Amino acid sequence: MRAREIFFSLIVILLVTPVLTHSQTPTAVMLSCSGDVMIVRDGQTIKGAFGLNLRPGDEIRTGQDSQAEIHFDGGNWVRIGSNSSMQVKGQPQAKPEEPPAGVSMGTKSFQTVQNFIKLKNSEGSSSLVRLRSGEKHPELRAESPRHTMVRGRPTFRWSVSDPSTELKLTVYDEDGVYWQHEVLDTMALTYPADAPPLAPGTAYSWTLETTDPLKFPPLRSQAAFFEILSTEDDEELQNALGEIAREGESSVSAVHLVRASLFFEYNLLDEAIAETQRAIAVDPENPALRSILARLYAQTGRSAEALDEYDKILEK
Repeated sequence: MRAREIFFSLIVILLVTPVLTHSQTPTAVMLSCSGDVMIVRDGQTIKGAFGLNLRPGDEIRTGQDSQAEIHFDGGNWVRIGSNSSMQVKGQPQAKPEEPPAGVSMGTKSFQTVQNFIKLKNSEGSSSLVRLRSGEKHPELRAESPRHTMVRGRPTFRWSVSDPSTELKLTVYDEDGVYWQHEVLDTMALTYPADAPPLAPGTAYSWTLETTDPLKFPPLRSQAAFFEILSTEDDEELQNALGEIAREGESSVSAVHLVRASLFFEYNLLDEAIAETQRAIAVDPENPALRSILARLYAQTGRSAEALDEYDKILEK
């Protein structure tokens, strides 16, 4: 068992080690890469990879049935098709047989994507030790939302060993109990439209507990926390998502990746998780995406799911 844990930690350390390091601020980052994609840098050839930082002077070359998608620091998002090349400069200048499709999402989007991709490099093996040594999965657990922002009315989701257990869901604000509702034979509930409105800028928590006096011992979940996204931030996010939607030539995986990056930027972790899951469904062989998903799970307290993702990386 000890040998397996050591091997597990070594594998994760390898996975989270950055592909390349350089003191120079990157000009671009590789969003997706498939087939024969090479980077020519300072006379050396480097294999293209998801999340690879690029700098001025790098030349990207794609082979037969290959493609790459590059996100530049000016906000441009460019796709390079088969048998093509592009040299990275201050702004992208491509030399492919067919001009690549591109979209501009603004200068902020580059740092947003960079911050999201860095999740695959964070913490390393120490985080695994803490997760492995955690307590067993409780009988009643508040799953979502947990430690996240929420757009609009939240949908509460939980796990319980017996779904027929009678429960009371309680939402708290800074002054105490804000709203309560009894639930039965379900593990999800959307906050009703006729319930007291949830205001942006207020920290809310919610718990579940058993109501049957004959249930012994009584069950109560740990508190989970959330906050409502402001109207201004929601509008800004919608505009950014709209820019992505206008890009018709990009790969599905890259679209989900950038959407996940935006959700992460606004601390909408549940939505970032959902988009990362969609990216993995399209690109299941990408261990970096699974590492990112595991970190998102860990940040929202879903340690069992985080460990499942790390185990899937090990299996590869």
